Amino acid sequence: MSRLTVIASGKGGVGKTTLAANLAACLADRGKKVLAVDCDVCLKNLDIVFGLSDSHIWDISDVFAGRCGLEDALVKTDGNRSLYVLPAPLRTPEDPHALTEFILKTVKEILCSGQYDHVILDCPSGAGRGIEDYFFKNANVIVVATPDVTSIHDAQAIAAAAYAKGASVSLVVNRINAKAVEEKKAPDIDEMIDTVGIRLFGLIPEDKKTSEALNSGVLTVDTKRARSKKAYENIAARTDGVFTELYKFW
Repeated sequence: MSRLTVIASGKGGVGKTTLAANLAACLADRGKKVLAVDCDVCLKNLDIVFGLSDSHIWDISDVFAGRCGLEDALVKTDGNRSLYVLPAPLRTPEDPHALTEFILKTVKEILCSGQYDHVILDCPSGAGRGIEDYFFKNANVIVVATPDVTSIHDAQAIAAAAYAKGASVSLVVNRINAKAVEEKKAPDIDEMIDTVGIRLFGLIPEDKKTSEALNSGVLTVDTKRARSKKAYENIAARTDGVFTELYKFW
């Protein structure tokens, strides 16, 4: 049985897909076979973050329509990593709900096959849109939030939905500006954890290399002098069941 990690967020723009891609890469660097699935059938992004948007012909909608098999739609990332991506469709499907149901069925089959050590799901952002269906019982759901009041509020709603489904829920706080926190221009991290009410799984610093990597079609962890690389590696170790300290700011 593969380990399932579901990456979710209460709002868009908090770095959910970036975390999903870099986490998958770091797990592959640990010698694991990893599959990353883009579950947003209306607004795909995962293959773009991987720099693979021009590297595939088929996607999950083609599998659903019978135009190709599942193996045909999988895209192997460059390099020596045993890392595969299952892209979402380029255009919004005629029946998004039916495609979502197909993705759920496919993910369950992949998990049972044990073909991969880790399966990472990049969910649609925000509550609703069927995101709760991806919160499988006993799955590791990582809620991504940034240190601002609206993101914290939305993270609470997602965490509650995941708990209701029987998932294991944890929090990753992204884009932390240590100076802003010290000067009380951003919420205190401990207060944020208490407000959301879920265990802390990872801290990621604000890093200009992230946007530079995205615009260059490479992953942040493959970018020289990326401050956040160590943070992603720590989160990957924890996802792999190895206790690792949080990224240290102070």
